[in-house]
Amino acid sequence: MKKLFALLLALAMMLGCASALADWPERDIELIVPANPGGDTDANARALAAALKETMGWNVIVTNMAGGSGAVAFEDCMQNPGDGYRFVFYHSGACITQMLGMYEEFNVLDDFKLAGMPFLDYSNAFVINTKNEKFSDVESMVAYMKDHPGEVSFATETGSFTHLHCVAFEQAAGVKFQIVDAGTAANKTTELLGNRLDVIGTQAGLVKDYYTTGEFKCLGILADERLEGAPDIPTMKEQGYDVVFSKFFYLAAPNSVDDAVIAAMNEGLSKVIENEGLKEYAVNQWVNLSSMSAEDTEKYYGEQYDLYAGFLADYIE
Repeated sequence: MKKLFALLLALAMMLGCASALADWPERDIELIVPANPGGDTDANARALAAALKETMGWNVIVTNMAGGSGAVAFEDCMQNPGDGYRFVFYHSGACITQMLGMYEEFNVLDDFKLAGMPFLDYSNAFVINTKNEKFSDVESMVAYMKDHPGEVSFATETGSFTHLHCVAFEQAAGVKFQIVDAGTAANKTTELLGNRLDVIGTQAGLVKDYYTTGEFKCLGILADERLEGAPDIPTMKEQGYDVVFSKFFYLAAPNSVDDAVIAAMNEGLSKVIENEGLKEYAVNQWVNLSSMSAEDTEKYYGEQYDLYAGFLADYIE
């Protein structure tokens, strides 16, 4: 009788939990963005939040929490998981930060569950000022670099996603840049506007206004195919350099969060990619929408981590 009672009690608790999760979310959801307002991570998070509100009826709040290349946000979410109502919204840069040993208190794949990957940005690009007198396209840039090894400056942040692109292109083309740690995307753009640097690595969509004014030229994007929103920009691959990367954006919650919450969030993400406003945003910002399952998101993250590690082997302790 005691065993039967215990079994019935356990069943009742399970049913009660399932019933509660069936109503998820019952309050505001928070997306923690490990970056300041104004960048692509912040913009993507806010576009996603608006689409989830319109499509799913969910109220999603975006909180900016910059610091430690994502460490501050991830650690805060671990310490205050919010019963499954707090998610870190971040990108592939965490892979590089992790492998460089900058995340001491956690490992993204070990300590977090990835709920989905709504954005894949293939607009990673090499951009120059049109006043550059050394070269005007990829072919002339490579030729110049072979004649002047180590003289062409490439603006990045050491150990960042664009640093990875720089190293990968060097290996593909057999050349060497003068790598300059120029800070954030905004800082790099400012330096290029002043024609104080030769090439910057950035997302093409972030500086597209400067293409319109004729101040900047995109030498190529690191993608398999040309962008739907910018079909005139060639890929590096079609120019003979098979360097392809996606800047992927995902939602992560601490391991303590119930799998049912992860599944519910993933279902919402799979539906929201049909939102017309989000579709328009993606085309205008030159990013792709994605409906990966939670399992495929974690698999993709792991595969990209291994890919990056191969290029950055000389930088990993």
